[in-house]
Amino acid sequence: MTGMERVPMGPPWSVDLIADLHAGVLPPEVAAQLRPRVEADAEAREILQALDATLADLRALPPIPMPDHVAARIDAALAAEARPGIAPVVSLNDARKRRNRRLGMGGAGVLVAAAAAFGIVLAVSPGAQQNSNDSAQPPAATSSSAPAQAPPLALKRDELGSAVGEVLKAQNYGPLETSDRLAGCLKGGGITSSGNPLGISPINLEGRDAVMAILPAGLGQYRLVVLDPDTCGPDKPQGVLADTTIKAR
Repeated sequence: MTGMERVPMGPPWSVDLIADLHAGVLPPEVAAQLRPRVEADAEAREILQALDATLADLRALPPIPMPDHVAARIDAALAAEARPGIAPVVSLNDARKRRNRRLGMGGAGVLVAAAAAFGIVLAVSPGAQQNSNDSAQPPAATSSSAPAQAPPLALKRDELGSAVGEVLKAQNYGPLETSDRLAGCLKGGGITSSGNPLGISPINLEGRDAVMAILPAGLGQYRLVVLDPDTCGPDKPQGVLADTTIKAR
């Protein structure tokens, strides 16, 4: 659009053009000249009236709630995005540009980075390399022991909501070990859930080792279920230590 738009000749005018006029997407100067012509034509005027009636019908519709399964998928996607180690989807071109900026904006930067990485090897003469080897110290012994894991969250029953952020970042079944075992424990408590939990992690509930699972509970809500791994099972409702629904923050 250039500001010197030609007004489409008519009648007749296409339905698409009349719909654009009705939606207000035509340039103002074109719409100002076209509207009186369209409204003066009986056939075009009927199309405008039909569009007005359609809009009125749509505005009169009651709000349509989001289906639970769609809400659950959205909650699951948001929870997955919140977990550490999951890279966001980015444009390949943007990623390449950021990579080039980190390496010095192009080929010269790549060469500098390569020289920095391997410069010592290239610069040391054979004699100097021999001296270096003679004076090299033996490497320090490394410990083979794995780092100790952090203890599970210690919570009271009225503090479960405060742990949602941490549990959403985890997919740690702990002593339950598998999703099948979790499903069996949920079934024992009469709790239905489709798919994997949004988050799951071992916790300590008032001095008792347990596993906390966060399940979708409709749009903007989480269902927090705490299970005793020693007593829960398909026919053991006593294994459900807590079951509550909260609003997502």
